Amino acid sequence: MKKIFITLTLIVGLLLGGCTSNAEPTLEGTYQSELQGINYVIQMIFQPEDNSFVEYINNREVDKGTYEKINNVYKIKSELQDFEITLDSNNSFDIIIDKINDGKPIKLDNIDDTPIYNSTKFDDIEKYKELLNKN
Repeated sequence: MKKIFITLTLIVGLLLGGCTSNAEPTLEGTYQSELQGINYVIQMIFQPEDNSFVEYINNREVDKGTYEKINNVYKIKSELQDFEITLDSNNSFDIIIDKINDGKPIKLDNIDDTPIYNSTKFDDIEKYKELLNKN
């Protein structure tokens, strides 16, 4: 009886271990930073169906464009900026916005695989878009 229990335990362990996924994360859904600098929260939304993205700073839409995957790097392109993203194993990535966080990397974590858009209208969007300018 003890041999049967050990054998069943071993089989179940192998089955469960064999079912784990080693798949690489995919850039999709909603990514968000912690507070950066003077109370800035960065969000990036990625829509894999049309390879589009939207970037928000404090819920203000500041940029949008497209992205493409080349090898394990995602090339982000818009009218305001071009940069690259490499996802880490935790499905997060770093970006740099010179005028936020003293130009140090800002970590964005995947908070949802579903893109979450913000449709609130603000009258100070230009102030936030200015943060993306390299000047």
